Amino acid sequence: MPPKKYFPTHPEWFSLINGRRTREHAQLCLSNPELRDFAVGRVKEWLREAPDAKIISVTQNDCGGACQCPACQAIDQAEGSPAGSMLAFVNYIAEKIEPEFPDAAVDTFAYQYTRKPPKTIKPRSNVIVRLCSIECNFREPFDHPSNAAFLADLEGWSKICRRLYV
Repeated sequence: MPPKKYFPTHPEWFSLINGRRTREHAQLCLSNPELRDFAVGRVKEWLREAPDAKIISVTQNDCGGACQCPACQAIDQAEGSPAGSMLAFVNYIAEKIEPEFPDAAVDTFAYQYTRKPPKTIKPRSNVIVRLCSIECNFREPFDHPSNAAFLADLEGWSKICRRLYV
């Protein structure tokens, strides 16, 4: 959702941070029902335009700025991670496209602030989670203390995700 295009008419689609909607260094308001349905429509359009596509990426921006609206916060607090609202959003899209595109998968990141897996929400069978290891110390093995947080996240996602890419 390019902010230049959509923020002027739909600020409610963008993160609420410190009491105001923003498009600067922010994400989307993943709990917004209108945004969710709009995203489903766009994903279906893209898949119709590329009928051979088997994976479509629905990911966060490359920055922080998770939405702090009450609905997003309620999901994230219940799940113990902002991955909760992200995965709920992606699962919604994956569920809605599956009847028309049964062979397509929706992939998303577990990256930076969404790297820690949620407590109860599990990725649908047509969802791929790409666990990003950018914070790892690649001089050391994963079981080195400097990589303990990443290893814990890897183990957590592997317990709930059928299609986990690193």
